[in-house]
Amino acid sequence: MAAADSLSALPDHLLQHILSFAPAKEAAASTALSCRWRPLWLGTSTINLDSRSYLSNKHHDRYDVFFRDAEAAFLCRRRRLTVFLEKDAYRVDRWVDYGDEPEDDARVAGLLVNNPAAAGLEELRVQCEYTEYGKWYSPPLASLSCAATLRVLQLQCCNLEPPSSAHLAFPRLTDLTLYCCSLSEGYLQVLVDAAPALTSLALRYLRRHKSPETPGSAKVFHANSFHVPLRLRCRTVTALVLETNVCSEEMKHSRDAGIELDMPSLRYFCFRRVPVKLSLTSPAPELALVQVDTTLSELNGWRYVPVSCMLAGFSCTRALKLHLSCIEDLVTSYPPWLEEEQCRFILPTFSNLKLLQLDGKIEDKNSNTASAVMTLLRSCPAMSELRLRFNMRKEDCYRTTKDPVTSAFAQSKERFSRFMSMSCTDRDIVELDRVTDLPENNREYSFLRTSLRKVTLQFKSNEFNCFQVQLAKFLVENGMVLEEMHVDDGNQLWPNHLCNKAARWRADAFQKRNLPDTAGFRVYQQPAI
Repeated sequence: MAAADSLSALPDHLLQHILSFAPAKEAAASTALSCRWRPLWLGTSTINLDSRSYLSNKHHDRYDVFFRDAEAAFLCRRRRLTVFLEKDAYRVDRWVDYGDEPEDDARVAGLLVNNPAAAGLEELRVQCEYTEYGKWYSPPLASLSCAATLRVLQLQCCNLEPPSSAHLAFPRLTDLTLYCCSLSEGYLQVLVDAAPALTSLALRYLRRHKSPETPGSAKVFHANSFHVPLRLRCRTVTALVLETNVCSEEMKHSRDAGIELDMPSLRYFCFRRVPVKLSLTSPAPELALVQVDTTLSELNGWRYVPVSCMLAGFSCTRALKLHLSCIEDLVTSYPPWLEEEQCRFILPTFSNLKLLQLDGKIEDKNSNTASAVMTLLRSCPAMSELRLRFNMRKEDCYRTTKDPVTSAFAQSKERFSRFMSMSCTDRDIVELDRVTDLPENNREYSFLRTSLRKVTLQFKSNEFNCFQVQLAKFLVENGMVLEEMHVDDGNQLWPNHLCNKAARWRADAFQKRNLPDTAGFRVYQQPAI
């Protein structure tokens, strides 16, 4: 009761906003609190219908109550509707012949079709329970009462089929998200063409319809992978999120085709999962940020295409963020079915790029690490900010790391013992060693002379003369206009040592060249990523 009194002290508009996040059943139950609460939930612009919140000993009755409550919730006009349906909530509960698919329950479509209260919906989210077998729910997109007013549409685990006769049109739709949906070939383009105002598009783990095992059968089968080659055209989209799950057989057959995008208005692009060849058929001059994350691709156990093949079409971006499972793959990873001329490591020149962020795992004492990193840096002649986050591969960590020490005194003792056990030559290497596997000057790296002003380096290593430290030394010695470096290596007690060295490395290098350090260089221990 005390909690109820505290909530009752809030103004009506704030209470309605809170109730908009609750499922319809719980929101309706709030009417029992007081007379003041009764009209509040009916006045909310958002309604959440979730069949999982209905429990009953009688299996059939629970969904009857669910649909009755849904109809009651639509007594007032709503602007936002979220529906979660278990598979038994959208299927007709009756016996069917073996091999036949049960029909969709008409009551689900009744909420969205020919419903005056749903005619003004601006946001619609339909989430269905994932099932490996059987037909998924097919929303009646061509008959939606809210098609003319809809701005946001999100569909999850739905079966999308072209309408038989009705015309598909979403004149005001700006945001479309398809997650784990199954589509027939070519229907994705039809759906996108039906939304002339579309600006945000998210395609995550789409599947394609497979041909039925029995010719002439109406039963739908869902493939487990994204269909390539794919060509998609949408000249109004400014933000695209793409997550794929392409099988190796598809990649073999598609060869150079991959995914072709005609999106000249694109400003933000995010790609996750399995590397495929990507290309823009039209220039995107306003492209501001490209994010590529291929860390989950290693779970498939198959090499697809080099990351360089994915980046070739995005050379005009102003910011690039890469998250790779193995940084050395930039120069060494190629699938066995690629031709020899396709395996050449070619990166485009990112002439407009100002921010580069590289996050990934590296192998211990692998010369390809320096080759991959420096080749990427060479491709960014106008870069002003560089963010690097390196993690050792697990097998390398197990080989170089002993049982961890916990107390501060034990950590300090271990650090001192490691340093004292080194020979004098090794100590000199830690002090000012030549940067092995890296260039000796900045002649090939114009960004070091003219534009690089901020570097963030985050890593973990137990070695004093590791590649990460060598790279930091190279950057501070050759960055002519470098103003700040942020260093963090977790709990390895390395930031103090590296921060103390970095400023001296830079001062000594500039003194040898008789150059003044006018950038006002500073080193910071706190992470900046």
